[in-house]
Amino acid sequence: MLIVKLKPKKETPVIHGHPWIFSGAIDKIQGSPEEGSLCRVIDAKGKFICQGFYNPYSQIAVRVLTTGKETIDRSFFEKRISRAVRMRRSLIPADTTCYRLVHAEGDLLPGLVVDLFNNVLVMQFLCTGMDEIKADIVSLFQNMFPGHDIHERSDMKSRSSEGLRPLSGPLSGAMEKGEIMVSENGIEFLVDVLTGDRTGFYLDHRCNRLKLKSMASGKEILDLYSYTGVYALHALKGGAKSVVSVDSSSPAQAVARKNMEINKIAPFVWKHVRDDVARFLQDDRSLYDIIVCDPPAFGKDSDELEKILTLAIERLKPSGILFSTTYLGPQFSALDFYRAVQQASDNTGRGIRILEPLHEGPDFPIQPSHPQGIHLFGHILYAD
Repeated sequence: MLIVKLKPKKETPVIHGHPWIFSGAIDKIQGSPEEGSLCRVIDAKGKFICQGFYNPYSQIAVRVLTTGKETIDRSFFEKRISRAVRMRRSLIPADTTCYRLVHAEGDLLPGLVVDLFNNVLVMQFLCTGMDEIKADIVSLFQNMFPGHDIHERSDMKSRSSEGLRPLSGPLSGAMEKGEIMVSENGIEFLVDVLTGDRTGFYLDHRCNRLKLKSMASGKEILDLYSYTGVYALHALKGGAKSVVSVDSSSPAQAVARKNMEINKIAPFVWKHVRDDVARFLQDDRSLYDIIVCDPPAFGKDSDELEKILTLAIERLKPSGILFSTTYLGPQFSALDFYRAVQQASDNTGRGIRILEPLHEGPDFPIQPSHPQGIHLFGHILYAD
């Protein structure tokens, strides 16, 4: 097994529970990476610190598996996966058949994401260590979920930073088609696990969509970056007077129309607009009671979010509600979000108040020592 020796005092974050060791914290490596990714980490004085996956090509050089000295084998991963599955079964309501089963570091299984869509499991292997034991991971899930098809969607760009190429394809079983019928909060809709965003769907918004449903009765709603229309479905099932969905993706809107048919939604209450969101907001003169604004991740600053929020707030009726979310990362923080909201308030001359947070559901757990694991972030905003 590889031995990773740290520089003085670099072990402190791991001792306090952080699951990553960055390349700059490493003093030297004993052994050859060709032996495999599994490693033991010692401090500058040679004291054992943890075990994990080592990758010489990644800025995150070690992904911690355990601070104990237990054997890292099939049984180890079986226990971790079983614990993750047991937690979901205790938290996810019976009217929901799509959710995250394994959330990487949040479940102490770094580099592994597993999403359940009814009778299909979709997996992502995000680091070399998990990629090396893929066959064992698939076998474990075959035993735990007999009869389920298993499909890989390791086609994200982040794999390149691990020295891995994107991969996508069947791992077990053979799906008859890519579109899977699922249920969320009792609402049925289609998910395209073969070509849809991420593993096919934005599972992390489930609780936020339910909140919208509870507030939608009698309201006129604008759903920006609507993807396949599941926010809109929740609003309409909650009694919304009308919904306008805006997205630039033709395939996503095609699925949204299928979801409209599945749920027997009348066309005159749900309008689909294929357009760039900023252009639509600049051209549209309608006002709405509630606007959902869930844009893609932004870059190094909050200027893009500020622009979209400004345009969205201008389309809100007095005493309107804005569901505003974004994705955090190394180049975009919660502080950037608040700056964008405040600047949008200044730009529009409307007072904005933060009502309550919007966040990932309980199937996306985060270790308290690992705030970097928080991705979805936002708030329900009130505009005077």
